[in-house]
This record gives sequence, C-alpha cells and structure tokens, in this order.
Amino acid sequence: MAAPHRNARQRRIDLNQVGEAGRVLALLADGFDVPDFNRAAYQAERGGFKTLIASPNKSLVSGRSDTREEMNFVVDMAPADAGVDKFEGLVIPGGERSTKLLMESQDMRLLVHDFVKAGKPVLALGEAVALLAEVSEKQGVEGDAALALKGEVFAGSGEDAAEDASKAFVDALEVTANAA
Repeated sequence: MAAPHRNARQRRIDLNQVGEAGRVLALLADGFDVPDFNRAAYQAERGGFKTLIASPNKSLVSGRSDTREEMNFVVDMAPADAGVDKFEGLVIPGGERSTKLLMESQDMRLLVHDFVKAGKPVLALGEAVALLAEVSEKQGVEGDAALALKGEVFAGSGEDAAEDASKAFVDALEVTANAA
C-alpha cells in the first residue's frame, strides 16, 4: 500500500546565501506591526535577499506583536543614508502609530517616492497602504496590502492578501535583480 501523500517541505533558508540576491530596505517607525515585517523579511530571505532597517530612530525601533507585546529591532541606518540605488526593493509594514510617524517625516516620504519613481518594488502592508497610495499619487488604492511595481500600484484585501503580496514582492525583486 502506498504511503499517504505528504506536503513537500518548504525550502529552508540558507543563512550563508542571504544577501546574495541583493538587499531590501524596511522602513520602520515605533509602533510598526512586527508580523507584517517578519512576513516580508522571511519571504525576502527565502529569495536570498538581506533585509536592512531604516528608521528615524537612532539605534532601536520598537514594534508590536499580535499579542501587543513590544519587540525591539536594531536600526541599520538613517533614512538619509538609504539611497534607492543601494536596494532592490522597499518594505513598509503596517501599524497605525508607525504609519502616522512615517507620513509626518519628509525624509521617509521622499524615500518612498524615490523607490516608486525608480520603478523598484515597494510592498506596503496594513495601514501603510495609505502611505504608499498618497506618496505614489494613486487614487482608489485601498486594502490590506499593496505592491508598487514600475509606477503602478496594485492592492488587495482579505485574509491572504499580505502573504500573497509578500510572495509577489519577492518575485518582483528577483525579476528586478536579474534585469540589473
């Protein structure tokens, strides 16, 4: 009798290969949604991309888990040091407080604008979708997740929107990195 069909295991992340495909920038401000960030960073690392953090904070930035616990992350650079040419893509996790702080920061808004203008993939999750819509000057962009690609913004809603958008983001990163 044949063994029951088992789901294939997901490819493991080889830490030695993280960064070989390029670098992804995450814009974080205090109060960001940690699960959004982790989801995007995990997908990027599976694709061989290294995720670096830019924040208006100097050394640590704090986010909130699903259980509302505060978690701290080390800041890699200031927004002014994060040029578009140094990265293949941009991630902006949700979080009401974080999104408000990012929207108030001219440096952060300009950085998002520069990524969109350069046609590089930009992933916005949760409340950050509103920031991406505003900065990209696109009308009617709403949802749980949005992806900017080559100047267009695509948004989706629903239970799987963030996961689907994160996977599409990595696919777009791979295409962009291979084209360079």
